[in-house]
Amino acid sequence: MPERPTTSSVPSRRTVLGLAGAGSAAALTACAGDDASTTGSTGGTGSATPVDAGPVDAGPVEDLPVGSAVKVDRDGVQAVVSRPDPDTVVAFSPVCPHQGCMVTPREELYVCPCHSSQFDLTTGEVLAGPARTGLEPRPARVEGGRILLG
Repeated sequence: MPERPTTSSVPSRRTVLGLAGAGSAAALTACAGDDASTTGSTGGTGSATPVDAGPVDAGPVEDLPVGSAVKVDRDGVQAVVSRPDPDTVVAFSPVCPHQGCMVTPREELYVCPCHSSQFDLTTGEVLAGPARTGLEPRPARVEGGRILLG
């Protein structure tokens, strides 16, 4: 009769089921929070909190047409930036306050790809839910023809 090995490289049924259950719980938790519980979260895509290392140059203001917006991820700073008029830029955290997904500029709005919340380009105000609050403002200015964040 062959000898049985004392250790196995194959995980037990209990281990496999336990890992599967942990993954399911994590997935459910990601969609179960409310607005306040996930603010500042980024849905695993990086930090949306600006690093306090001075202003970040987001590029020339002329590259951002009036009435449009762009997503910026540079030098540890993530933001969505719009240009409501020739002399003004405004910036917001790209983190949707509903579930922490990252919003993207689309036409004349910021839109959350996870649950379709919509936000005003110039004010960050929520226009359509499920988000109940607007995007968090970020410091932005035009200096020497450049967009500076922070």
